[in-house]
Amino acid sequence: MNLKKFFVVMLVVTFVLTSVIGVVTGFGASSSKLPYVKLTWYVIGTPQKDWDLINQKVNEYIKPKLNAEIKMTMFDWGEYNDKLQTKIAASEPFDICFTAIWTNNYRTNVAKGAFLPLNKPGNDLLSKYAPKTKKLLGDDFIKGASINGILYAIPANKEKAHNWGFIVRMDLVKKYKLEDMFKKVKKLEDLEPYLKVIKQKEPGVYPLGAYAGESPRFLLDWDKVVDDDVPVSLYPNNKSTKIVNELEQPNTKALFKTVRKYYLAGYIRKDAASVTDWMSDLKAGKVFVMPQSLKPGKDAEMSISTGYEWKQIDITPPVMSTRECIGSMQAINAKSKNPERALMFLELFNTDKYLNNLVNFGIEGQHYVFKDKARGIIAPGPKAKDYSPGLGWMFGNQFINYIYENEDPNKWKNFEEYNKKALPLLSLGFNFDDSKVKTQVAACKSVWKQYIPMLETGSVDPDKYIPQAIDKFKKAGVDIIIKEAQKQYDEFLKKTGRKK
Repeated sequence: MNLKKFFVVMLVVTFVLTSVIGVVTGFGASSSKLPYVKLTWYVIGTPQKDWDLINQKVNEYIKPKLNAEIKMTMFDWGEYNDKLQTKIAASEPFDICFTAIWTNNYRTNVAKGAFLPLNKPGNDLLSKYAPKTKKLLGDDFIKGASINGILYAIPANKEKAHNWGFIVRMDLVKKYKLEDMFKKVKKLEDLEPYLKVIKQKEPGVYPLGAYAGESPRFLLDWDKVVDDDVPVSLYPNNKSTKIVNELEQPNTKALFKTVRKYYLAGYIRKDAASVTDWMSDLKAGKVFVMPQSLKPGKDAEMSISTGYEWKQIDITPPVMSTRECIGSMQAINAKSKNPERALMFLELFNTDKYLNNLVNFGIEGQHYVFKDKARGIIAPGPKAKDYSPGLGWMFGNQFINYIYENEDPNKWKNFEEYNKKALPLLSLGFNFDDSKVKTQVAACKSVWKQYIPMLETGSVDPDKYIPQAIDKFKKAGVDIIIKEAQKQYDEFLKKTGRKK
């Protein structure tokens, strides 16, 4: 072979090897060709003792694949929103953060340019750096999470519907023979005789969990048009396309009166209006019944994350709303210095079973042990108390998660069936543009913070405080918001052909 032919052959071999390496890494190029970067990722949850250990293991795994490491930081439930708003306001160049409709608000952050557009025409980063994630989510889910046709965060691939109800502590149910509640409880009022038993016999337990931002209020399941802390909503059953002020509706007043009755009876924590970290009370065994957003197997998940056995009571029917599309997402900061690598990390996280489960469940043999490795069924390990975040719904693609042995082995099939039977709301995919009413929205959020925590925990008399709140919301401009929202929603219904 002459020298010229030898160089040609070597070039071909080099090209083939580079292509193979690119296929293996999933990003079309060897990680050695990429400059080393250090990413940052902020998430919400109850801080875990072995968090730094898991972070170390994550970096050992991703560095050969992405030539990157990541600093993972978890802020507690009650502080996450303020922490992230401070960081965004200060233009901190972090890379990835958790966002949703209920914390570190997705819509608000998009409006102020805080998040990177992922599929902008002419610069479709999602297709380039996260094509498998894009395929997993599907066009409908992506459209539902998009604002004006652009996606600004990656939704978690999980259940695509929700319903509301309660989770109930089973040790106390068995202790006091309260099993009939699972047949008799159909609404909030039906809980009363069971709460009374716990109040009389368990002085260290709050019979009903009701906290600022996590309370029986959610049983109304309002289809929120603006944000969670603005009372501009649709009824959650497609019975009307009229947007209303939820505080003016009779069902809201009736629920707040029941909660007030329970508060006066001593069923609710006295300082509940100022408490946001409800998970600590659940983990400390201080709550008997807790209102929760439900799905198949939610009770088993809560049993694992709190250390107490729970059983769920479904109250509202499952519906599919925009909330599911934007209720749990990972966004890339518009100020990120390495947005492409951040997206590559999220692609790996959503598609790599080992990495995904490492963050969700920790280290095999320590935080969990396999009971059936072939089927991905696990049990808590000897150090489970040091790492059990219970946040599969937040951490990416749930359909590649392991399943605990106390969970239904058909969990993911049940999710699919649950999604199918849910009622798709007419508003699915509607994202309100508040650019014309920003001042009014901000003012209403302030009023919400002043009144709703007191009302939703029963801390004040609704007959007195609901009229005050309504008056304050009107002065803040809630009717102007409703008018603008109705205009946009009518246009959305017409455009989508859903007008009743």
